[in-house]
Amino acid sequence: MKREPAVRRRKGQMLVFEQVLMFSIGVAIMIMAFALFTMYQNYYTSATASDQMTEVKEYVLSSIIKACESDANVTMILTIPKTVSNSFYKISLSNAGLNVTLEPPSGSGDFSPLYGLNETFEFSGMAISDLGKVVVYKNGNLVSLDRRVA
Repeated sequence: MKREPAVRRRKGQMLVFEQVLMFSIGVAIMIMAFALFTMYQNYYTSATASDQMTEVKEYVLSSIIKACESDANVTMILTIPKTVSNSFYKISLSNAGLNVTLEPPSGSGDFSPLYGLNETFEFSGMAISDLGKVVVYKNGNLVSLDRRVA
């Protein structure tokens, strides 16, 4: 009786092993592609949010500076985006400066000093972006920020 070589006896097993190996490599490639695109999405979402917060901060800050330049009492109603990267944000004004902060879970923010205006004026107030409006009041040397229109 003639014995067959071991390779011929396992020919079916080799074919299955090859198919399982190819499937595993395909799954690994899919997982790596998903991880890569998720990483890119997180990066671009973060960069977009940062750019949008900077734009909102500069818009509100320029309005505050214009109000401070005026000799009269001023009320400015500013239209702002309701969300930045699908998150509400908080704008807070103090003698330290103007801060725009995303609501949790991100909590990232953008801060700007008041360029020496805090030596002449008192600053206060806070607004949340959910209404899409923020009001800048200047009454004498008091400048405040609010989300309600009086």
